[in-house]
Amino acid sequence: MKTLCILLLALVAGCCVASAEPTWNPADAVKEAEQDIRTRHIKFYWSGSIASMPVGVPIEVAKKYPKADAGIGCVTNDIPLRERQEEYARRYNEEMFAYVSQKH
Repeated sequence: MKTLCILLLALVAGCCVASAEPTWNPADAVKEAEQDIRTRHIKFYWSGSIASMPVGVPIEVAKKYPKADAGIGCVTNDIPLRERQEEYARRYNEEMFAYVSQKH
């Protein structure tokens, strides 16, 4: 019984951690940005290799908030993944930027 409880807790914890990772589906970016805005989890996604930058928003604004990784570094050859990450970041950041611009 104790083993079953431990396995169940591990499964629940794994699901929680897995759901924290973005889908990288650009169609979900705005919805996820809106959810983060509702929970006041303001952040901007950065992307790029040697010189990463926030995608689609002024760097002066984005650097005031926590930085999220949307494909920083050059350790992958998965170009379609990088393209999805960058488009996701652009859509997410534009929604977040619209929010922080209204707020100030």
